[in-house]
Amino acid sequence: MIKIVLEDDRSLRLLQVVLDPRAPADMRAAYADYVAHDVDLTQAIAQLSTVAPRLFPASVTLVKDQAALRQALPGTQVLMMETLHVGHEELAAAPDLRVIQCFGAAGSGVDVAACAARGIAVRTQRRRTNVAVAEHAMALTFALAKQLPFINGLVTPQRLAGRHQPLRAFDTRHTPNANWARVGGLRHLNEMTLGVLGLGEIGSEMARLAHGCGMRILYHQRHRAPVATEQQFAAAFRTLPELLAQSDVLSVHLPLNASTRGLLDAGALAHLKPGAFLINTSRAEIVDYAALVAALDSGRLAGAGLDVMHREPADESDTLLDRANVILTPHLAGGSRHNRFRDFSEMLAGINTDLG
Repeated sequence: MIKIVLEDDRSLRLLQVVLDPRAPADMRAAYADYVAHDVDLTQAIAQLSTVAPRLFPASVTLVKDQAALRQALPGTQVLMMETLHVGHEELAAAPDLRVIQCFGAAGSGVDVAACAARGIAVRTQRRRTNVAVAEHAMALTFALAKQLPFINGLVTPQRLAGRHQPLRAFDTRHTPNANWARVGGLRHLNEMTLGVLGLGEIGSEMARLAHGCGMRILYHQRHRAPVATEQQFAAAFRTLPELLAQSDVLSVHLPLNASTRGLLDAGALAHLKPGAFLINTSRAEIVDYAALVAALDSGRLAGAGLDVMHREPADESDTLLDRANVILTPHLAGGSRHNRFRDFSEMLAGINTDLG
């Protein structure tokens, strides 16, 4: 059997179930249930086996960190990773390594030159889930700018009156009848400024979409991106206070860790441009809950679109519910489970080819 070392990430871990018949039964059952609303796991595995027959079955070892990676590399032919690093030390421990598959489009954690010198193929994957998250973030942005939660169904005089806005007809002998409901405050994204907090895999996809809408793109992250990346997405770096003060829309695309937990607290949100929108499809804990509510109550935040909640499922007592300027979705920005299996199909087919 081909030996595969797999970074122990909750997204990548599914590949152990796909490839290794010795995967724990409880893990297999958990993932079968996790994908069931979109995908039949047994059928998906059978289909994947046809595109990568050299990999079925495989011996899959999960590793959580660099030390575990180096220990597992001897005898390994394939490494599949997302955040780990591969340099000279790791390559020295992997005399049989033939393919490195990065679960992402960047591949920045791999010494590509050293791999090329060894004849090791390095593959990347533009993840469909990342594209879907960016699409969802843009959808939330559009919905807030166009006030879709407020105006949905607002097409009869009775419903208009129910919003305390009785119909006042225009004099259409002279004027058009556009916006006969007289909804004020509508915005258009063209020429608005998007602040991307984290120009990584998903933040870059968000910048790509927003740039296509004619938005000005600013970003902030711990380390400034290469000039080529900034040029690719027409993005300009700002400090965090500058980003907050200059953005009409702030979209959060950071991982949750000790340095980002509570990053957007009351002090940070005080720098927000008045009337801005906040979009969070990353992790709820990056934004302090009380500070978020206060910013909405004060009007500094004109609205928020959140795919992640501090409690999932949320409680009916959550003060964010039933606000016309807050859109809440149940952590589904990643889209269909089919996205993951399409990515797996491309990755496994490529690895199968590289193994010769």
